[in-house]
Amino acid sequence: MTFERLHLTGPDGRPYVLGERIEVFDGSALIGRVQSVTPSPGGDEVRIENFVSTDSADFRAKALPKLVLAEVVTFIAERYPSIHAIGIELSRDIEGFEGRQTALASARAEILQSIGTANVQVSPKPHAGQAGHFAVTGVWHYDEASLAALSAVLQAQRAAYRERQKEEAARATPPRPTLRQLLRKDR
Repeated sequence: MTFERLHLTGPDGRPYVLGERIEVFDGSALIGRVQSVTPSPGGDEVRIENFVSTDSADFRAKALPKLVLAEVVTFIAERYPSIHAIGIELSRDIEGFEGRQTALASARAEILQSIGTANVQVSPKPHAGQAGHFAVTGVWHYDEASLAALSAVLQAQRAAYRERQKEEAARATPPRPTLRQLLRKDR
């Protein structure tokens, strides 16, 4: 799977094999991964969990989590037609959300619902040393309504990603001087 600079692979950039972790790259930079991809014994379902970003602050700042999730679900759905359901768990605690866990849980639940995930639930997931740790879970079913929701989110997030890339490029490139400015400097 590739979308301009964003692409998904198996570990260490190898071609993906179902059951291995999924690595997500922006160009050559690893921006995140899905650590756990567990196919069901029957081969018609898969569970994805343990989403990890390599640089949480940069990852959040670029607003990529929704795009990455949509890309991963699309990647699995397109590449493995025998899979009819994708169980998703978003449970990684992100530093800096102390006291705002409810807002983070709500945002994660909204992300899952927006791509057509059913039975979205927020539940405590005790974790040593992290008060208020929780898991947001749901199941994305391969059906017409879920495909339409996923496609809509994917297109919107890709358009937003393109726009962010243009804005970053514009900020990185100093404006060209006008002819008038150049002539003034010579005097």
